Amino acid sequence: MVKKLFKHEYLSYVRVMSIVYVILLTMAAANRIIQLFEADTVAYKIVSVFSFITYGVSVAAAFGFSFVLGILRFYRNLFTAEGYLTFTLPVTPSQHICVKAIAAVSMNILTFVVVLLSGCIVTAGEVLKELWLAADYLLKNLYELVGSHMITVGLEYVLLLLLACFSGVGLYYTFIAIGQLFKKNRILAAVGAYFAYYVLTQIVTTVITIVFTVLGETGALEPVALWIMEHFAASVHIGMWIGIVLTALFTAVEFFIVKRIITRKLNLE
Repeated sequence: MVKKLFKHEYLSYVRVMSIVYVILLTMAAANRIIQLFEADTVAYKIVSVFSFITYGVSVAAAFGFSFVLGILRFYRNLFTAEGYLTFTLPVTPSQHICVKAIAAVSMNILTFVVVLLSGCIVTAGEVLKELWLAADYLLKNLYELVGSHMITVGLEYVLLLLLACFSGVGLYYTFIAIGQLFKKNRILAAVGAYFAYYVLTQIVTTVITIVFTVLGETGALEPVALWIMEHFAASVHIGMWIGIVLTALFTAVEFFIVKRIITRKLNLE
């Protein structure tokens, strides 16, 4: 049944995103074709600027549709009248959440790849060339800093990015779930939960920044800085794993909140 859920989820994405991708790639190709007829005329400049703006809007729309579609599918399937059918399936709440999150993250990644491909079309591969040069430069500098630890650090970074993607999706799922605890104005309550979280994170970030600034001014962090300089590779691993563990814990908390609300506090519209 979980396989069928994945199939249904991806088909729902494909129905919308395939059209978005086709439009995006078409705008990219049109933009490139227009560049082939470059001329120092007012008419060309108007057409060129219009095509570039249209392409930019298409890129924004691709990311926007991918993000919004993931949120809408989670909300509609689990918290509206569709939930009556969804929860009759022989699938646990945990599996529902995982299917939604995995599909959303994978489609966001696919959207990024398609946007990158469109950029290559517009620039005749120059974007890919610049990215390759940048990657080559970063990898050489990374090797000079961490040496043989480079592959391990790269894998840790990829893991951190994946966890961050799931955490980001799970965060919005959490806001939507919290909004369902209210009898009225549930969407507004979800938005309110987001802004409350945003304010809280800003306060915490400010406090941490002030603390580290004060510690830096007093010289309390000098031993730490010296240790990092002497054991740079080890400090990178430690930093990566701190990020991985914290992000994993944050994602687990999000999952727990959403699952508990779906299991214990579900109130379908």
